[in-house]
Amino acid sequence: MLCFSFFGISLTLIMHPFFRSRMMSALKTMSFAVTSAQEFHKTLFKMHLTYVNGKAMGGWIKYGRDIMWPNGIFFQSGPDLTEAEKKKQEIEAREILLLALPDQLKTLLGQELAQDGLNLFHEMLQNRIVLKSMAYMIMDEVWLDFFPELSDVLTGTAALESED
Repeated sequence: MLCFSFFGISLTLIMHPFFRSRMMSALKTMSFAVTSAQEFHKTLFKMHLTYVNGKAMGGWIKYGRDIMWPNGIFFQSGPDLTEAEKKKQEIEAREILLLALPDQLKTLLGQELAQDGLNLFHEMLQNRIVLKSMAYMIMDEVWLDFFPELSDVLTGTAALESED
């Protein structure tokens, strides 16, 4: 029970725009201390060009469609996994999360703190309610990008908006 209340508090803090903007500002300032401003901007620009373009977005949409409807079939259940298989998948998922975290952030936070944060993030991703909420918020953002006039109806991401 304590675990769920902790997740609720942490999600509330993450969703609060002031806290989020201050956290991003602090991370940016600390990253400048570890790396040069030019290197940070170059990395940010490279990631933007790589992951936020029409081809990449189209790839993610195709990837999502293939996950949801492989060969046009909506989710056939597979055989139940054994405990050993579940443990192996958990270990692999944690390793992938660690590899996905930028090296600059690992250097800034330290290996132990980065690992603890990723373990917490992994546990949050195992919670169906958190996962469902994230999926709804992502879909709201996609719809708002295509149809900005729906902003009065799609309010699921209002908590993530900046107060600038």
